[in-house]
Amino acid sequence: MKPPEHRVEMMRKGVLKMGRISKRGASFGIAGESFKGNPAGAGNAAGKGKKRYKAGIYARLSANIDEKKESIDVQIGIAEKFVEEFNQSNKEKIDIAGHYCDIGKTGSNFGRDGFNRLMQDIRLGDIDCVIVKDLSRFGRNYLEAGNYIEKIFPFLGVRFIAVSDGYDTGEEGNDTRQMASEIKNLVNDMYAKDFSVKAKTGLKQRREAGSYVGGPPPYGYLAVWEGRVRKLVPDENTSGIVELIYRAFIEKESYAAVADDLNRKRINPPTIYKRSKEVYCPLDVAYKGWDKSSVERIIRRETYIGKLVQGKTTLTARDEKSRIHKSEEEWVIKDNTHEALINTDLFQRAQEVRRRLQEATASNSHPTQGVPIGENVFDHVLYCGVCGRKMTRHSYVKTYADGERARLDGYFCLNGGRTKVETCPQSNRISRNDLTGTLMNVLHMEFATYLDKPMHYIKVGKDQINTARFQTEKEIKTIQKKAQRLKEEETGIYMDYREGRLPQKEYVDFKMKQTEYLYELEKRAGILNKKQKEIEKVQENYLKAIRSLLKMKNGESLNMELVDALVEKIYVYPGKRVEVQFWYVNEMLEGVIG
Repeated sequence: MKPPEHRVEMMRKGVLKMGRISKRGASFGIAGESFKGNPAGAGNAAGKGKKRYKAGIYARLSANIDEKKESIDVQIGIAEKFVEEFNQSNKEKIDIAGHYCDIGKTGSNFGRDGFNRLMQDIRLGDIDCVIVKDLSRFGRNYLEAGNYIEKIFPFLGVRFIAVSDGYDTGEEGNDTRQMASEIKNLVNDMYAKDFSVKAKTGLKQRREAGSYVGGPPPYGYLAVWEGRVRKLVPDENTSGIVELIYRAFIEKESYAAVADDLNRKRINPPTIYKRSKEVYCPLDVAYKGWDKSSVERIIRRETYIGKLVQGKTTLTARDEKSRIHKSEEEWVIKDNTHEALINTDLFQRAQEVRRRLQEATASNSHPTQGVPIGENVFDHVLYCGVCGRKMTRHSYVKTYADGERARLDGYFCLNGGRTKVETCPQSNRISRNDLTGTLMNVLHMEFATYLDKPMHYIKVGKDQINTARFQTEKEIKTIQKKAQRLKEEETGIYMDYREGRLPQKEYVDFKMKQTEYLYELEKRAGILNKKQKEIEKVQENYLKAIRSLLKMKNGESLNMELVDALVEKIYVYPGKRVEVQFWYVNEMLEGVIG
């Protein structure tokens, strides 16, 4: 490990910032006081009368140039050839300590990874000479480039060489070229600004022509050039998976559940697929799967219905990492620019599910101002008796004259009393207190005869539940055996694919068909597993119901446990009339006392 060194940095506007000073030494002052740093060219001595520099060759390639590797190599080659010729004809010597490259980076700002590494090595004392092909490769921002070349580098003892421009701060008399350097930097700066305007105009024209100007194409598509227009075309390997994601989301109504489904199938997420070109993760490779955010990005993207929405953000010339979000009026939206992977109806159904999930999330985070919203006991069972619509809860906080606050709940039908809805012409409302009082009276009357034999109810209920559980477990085992046979069949097909005897398209077709069949089996198994849980819940709720009835007999209040266990639906009619339908009276408890 190198010993700690001290150095001084100069801020961009010429202000000094105290930090670590290199072991070559520096003293400084501010506001007119003297300072001196290591003068350019004062490298380590290597032999009598000779100076040796540790050079960093810097190369940059703009984002609009295609032949990236070759262009970077050309810049480095020119700098290396200069060093070779320099060492043959001068007493001073230059050793190349490293190469620093930025590919696809604008010269308008200096927030580049390669340049930042170069500056870090300069501060650590590993580099004391910077070589570039020409000034434009160093940067096109006049003020900032000049600040580095004329102030920061000299102060840090760094020699700067622009080969093609013949600019070298280590040569005697080079100050006479400062004016030429400033003029060239100014030209570069003007070029960068002019190019930025033209590039934005060109992008807008391409977007309006229906050309896809983004980066990598969305999952499910490939990007191809048709003349001067970049078009999206379906990727035959993944386009079917996009539709599968939409259908699964509509069915499950959960991003996480869809991600879990994709992960069980070991389908590679978009980032992994773009890199590996493998639809399914090989069995011998660690799997990095989907998360709910990657599923949500696909669900909300209008690209999949043949529409391009582009130009939502723009970059600033000074900072590539800073994005400006533009107003919706500035977006470029084009319909039917490419083949859709899903139909509009499927997309709209998915967006409706998204909207419901967003509303649920927003309601969960609603502030209650110290008076929390209680559990909605009737949320799943309360309906308008006139139009059949689910009743909506209205909850508010009332402050009484003595300062006490209480939350009051009521329920109403959104259709009730609205002139445009003829099926529910009257207002239909009921308070929670009125509803609870009415329901308690009904429960007392309905279950009075059952409370005499609670243990008998428990025994008969358990017998029925055990029979249903046995039948369900038997069917689940049958499905598991079928699924195991399918997976064994897949092993042979997979080996053919991995050894090159089967094309990827045929393997994907096989996998899609098999996946569909497995999906149906898993779906059936899921239904049965859900039924198993429901059976367990029935058992639990059945016992809860008996306990709740006994508590109710002792005068305790209505609760969610009792409603879930006994009530199927409650219909409310204008005038606070209530009709109650029970689960177990008609289906289980009624048979127990027969």
